[in-house]
Amino acid sequence: MKLTAKSYLYVPYRPEPQARPRANWEKRVVYSKHPDFYHSVVYHASKKRPVMPFNGAVRLCLRFVYKRPAVRRFETYKTTKPDLDNLEKAVMDALTTAKWWTDDSIVVDKRSVKVWGDADYCEILAEQISNIGRFGD
Repeated sequence: MKLTAKSYLYVPYRPEPQARPRANWEKRVVYSKHPDFYHSVVYHASKKRPVMPFNGAVRLCLRFVYKRPAVRRFETYKTTKPDLDNLEKAVMDALTTAKWWTDDSIVVDKRSVKVWGDADYCEILAEQISNIGRFGD
């Protein structure tokens, strides 16, 4: 696959999952409170927005790093909450808000990992990939 465009983003904030939608039946409204992590991703992504928004197939690579507590000093992967899919959702929604693309449905290849490290942060790499297959490749 030929890569045509690439954007990298470092967010120095503790990753938080996307909250579930809530309903207030008295006021007849459904809402979803975005975590501070979401707003941090939007802020940093807006400053490093690609010149042209992605408009074809995109590969998204995410690394969520959490500060290692003393009891986890020999572990590499964070196997406790939050769930990886909820972290991914927060990032993808934030990148949509920051206008990296018009809709996150163009993400066709997603790779993510949740690990222990020396500090809390998130790394994001978005790559435009070819959506045209050639016979014989």
